[in-house]
Amino acid sequence: MKTTRRGALTRLAATGVATAALPHVVSAASRAPAAGPAGAAADGWQPLFNGRDMAGWTFFQDGVGQQDRDGVVDVHDGMLHLLGPRYRGPAKAGMGYLATDREYENYHLSLEYQWGTRRYEPRTLWKRDSGILYHNPTGRELLWPDSIEYQIMERNTGDALPINHRAIPAISQGGLPGWPEDLPGNTQYAPQVDAGGSLRQWIRADGSFDTLEGWNTVELIAQGDKAAHIVNGRIVTALYGLQRQDPADRSRYIPLTRGRILLQIEAAEIMFRNVKIRQL
Repeated sequence: MKTTRRGALTRLAATGVATAALPHVVSAASRAPAAGPAGAAADGWQPLFNGRDMAGWTFFQDGVGQQDRDGVVDVHDGMLHLLGPRYRGPAKAGMGYLATDREYENYHLSLEYQWGTRRYEPRTLWKRDSGILYHNPTGRELLWPDSIEYQIMERNTGDALPINHRAIPAISQGGLPGWPEDLPGNTQYAPQVDAGGSLRQWIRADGSFDTLEGWNTVELIAQGDKAAHIVNGRIVTALYGLQRQDPADRSRYIPLTRGRILLQIEAAEIMFRNVKIRQL
């Protein structure tokens, strides 16, 4: 475990965005192992996508369900290719996601993405959009499920959008000096709004480091009730005090620390590769 955490710190230090050791947060839930895919490397990284098929992932598309009837997903050349040339559905492509079969907690996620040229109704004139949804509890599939969104969008990659987690009073954006600990006076609260029936906050990234041509590397560090969004080697958003309603008592809130990981399908052609994870 120490080797894994030291490896994560070394990765961040190389980018010049971390100078203090990451805290080790272990909740009662994390004592039950959150198993990952087989084939861990010596540095602890495990492939979350095997590059060959959809093993370990499930599909969901609004209005369609869990069967990919229209060829939304094409696995080739070690990539998950969404809404590419093999898509045979309607011009208005339904939104959805790919979801891991299991939940994860206290981890470092890394993947690469690249935009394609195809865009679909109702977003043919929009900026291309996708995202990583994390801390999604296993359960009923929804178009906008309970989660924290790591936005992947042209020039907005790294934004955070808590979805449907009501009244998250302690979620905040920290500047680069604030990670891994928040600093007094560094908190910027985002109001929660009703966006077409789903509750959201929008916490904007500090800087734009994505490229519109070629591959981008995005990383997520989720540790306890904190998270950091990293775009091409720079921390752009830091979250602290993530909370969710207690399923047993809706009047109280509990730390939000674990859940499934989802890759969004949002009316734009996109490719993902080198999807990997390691425990912290």
